[in-house]
Amino acid sequence: MHWHAYAYTGGQWPLDREARNLQSPVPPNTIGQWFRKPQSMRVGTFTDPEQVFAWLKKEVHANPPRDPDGKLAYLRDCVERRADAYAGYYSRGQVVVRCALVCPRTGERCPDPPR
Repeated sequence: MHWHAYAYTGGQWPLDREARNLQSPVPPNTIGQWFRKPQSMRVGTFTDPEQVFAWLKKEVHANPPRDPDGKLAYLRDCVERRADAYAGYYSRGQVVVRCALVCPRTGERCPDPPR
């Protein structure tokens, strides 16, 4: 098992048609479709839970939500449970989405197997 990390920062939430367009570099409507979005949105692949949480923590501190401690506690819980860790929020007038998604997952091809 491993995680694929994705990042998006934009001025507003994407329109529904953009989110459904798998070629558009914006967050999709469903978690599983991240794997089908442009691979330029993928920022890493992690096999170690501590490494994936360290990346999430760094990203949350760089673009803090209103309650960074609460967000980090939630993300840590997700990682410890070996679940998808997803955070979408506003920070400094921008939409910030950071996620680490569990792989393998049913119905999706692994976009970048760990070496």
